[in-house]
Amino acid sequence: MLSVSSEQPGLNDSLCAPSNNALSNNVPSSNVPLNESLNEPLTRLAGAFKSASGALGEVLMPRTCPCCAVPVAYGSGSPLCEQCLPQLRLALARVERVQVLQPLEAAAAPEVRAASRYVGLVPRALLALKNAGRTDLLPLLGEGLARSVYELLRAHREELQNAPGSSISSVGTSAAPVEVLLVPAPSSAQSVRRRGYAPANLLVQEAVRQLNQRLPASVRVRAVDVIGYAPRTRGGNGAFSSSRMSSLLGASEAKNEQKSLGAVGRAERMHGALRVLEPALCAGRLSVICDDVVTTGATASEMVRVLQDAGSRVLGVCAVAAVPKRMLT
Repeated sequence: MLSVSSEQPGLNDSLCAPSNNALSNNVPSSNVPLNESLNEPLTRLAGAFKSASGALGEVLMPRTCPCCAVPVAYGSGSPLCEQCLPQLRLALARVERVQVLQPLEAAAAPEVRAASRYVGLVPRALLALKNAGRTDLLPLLGEGLARSVYELLRAHREELQNAPGSSISSVGTSAAPVEVLLVPAPSSAQSVRRRGYAPANLLVQEAVRQLNQRLPASVRVRAVDVIGYAPRTRGGNGAFSSSRMSSLLGASEAKNEQKSLGAVGRAERMHGALRVLEPALCAGRLSVICDDVVTTGATASEMVRVLQDAGSRVLGVCAVAAVPKRMLT
C-alpha cells in the first residue's frame, strides 16, 4: 500500500519557496507559505457562509422526522429523530416469511419475505419516501430490503451453489460468481413524472449497494429494471384494453383503483397487466422480485409469471414491509 509522508513536498511547495525574483520580496516575513496566508481568510469566510446558509436553510425549509414531525437538524446524520430512529431500525430487522394469495391458474404461490410488517412507523417512512420526496430515507429502508434479500438467498444457498458457472461449485477454477438479478416492481409513467423517481427502483439500487458489500465474493446481485405495464390495445369494438387490466383507465389510475379491491379482485385485475421489456436479460438467469410493500401478492405473483415465461428462475419475492392479513379485510 502506498503511503504519503506528511513531510513529502507538495505540488504547491515550489510556488511558496523563497526565490531571488521580485515575487520573493512580497512574501511575508513569517514562515507561513504565501498560499496558506491568502487562503486562510477565504477558508474562514467560506466556513462562516456555510454555517450561516445552513442555519438559514433550517429556518426557511426545516427538516422534520417523517415518523413524528419533530424537527431534525440537517447535520444530525439521520433523517429521523433520536426516538424514532432506533424504533424503525428494530422494526426493519425482523425478516419474516409472508403468506400471500394463491395465484390464478393454479400456479404455485411465490416465496415472499419482508423485513417488517406494514404497521407503526414503517408506513410513515415508506409513504414519506413515496409521496413526500424523502429520498434521504433510502439507506434505512434499503437496508430493510437488503435484509429480506439476504435471508432469501441464504435459504436458497444450495441452489446458488449448483447454479451454472457458480464459483462455489467450481473447485480449483476461476469461474465468475453467480449473479442474481433484483427486479423492482414497476411504476407507472404518471407516478414517475409526479415523483421524479420510481421508489422501488431506488430501493433496489440501494439494496444492491449494501448487499454486494456483505455477500460472499461467490454471489453478486444486480439491479435490472425490466418489467413494465403491458400496452393498451384497441379491441374489435374500438375500446382499449390492457390484457384484462383496464378498459379506459391508464396504468396509474388502474393501480389506484386496485387499492379498493379485495384479494381476488386484485389478482384478476393484475393478470396479464405486466410484461418483460427485455426478455433476453432474464433468460436463464436467477432473479428476485423486489417491492416496497406486499399487500395481497397479486403484483408479485404476476411478476413471477412473466419472468418465468421469459425463462428466468425466480427465487422469490422480497419487500421492505408486508400488510398483515387482518388489515386486508
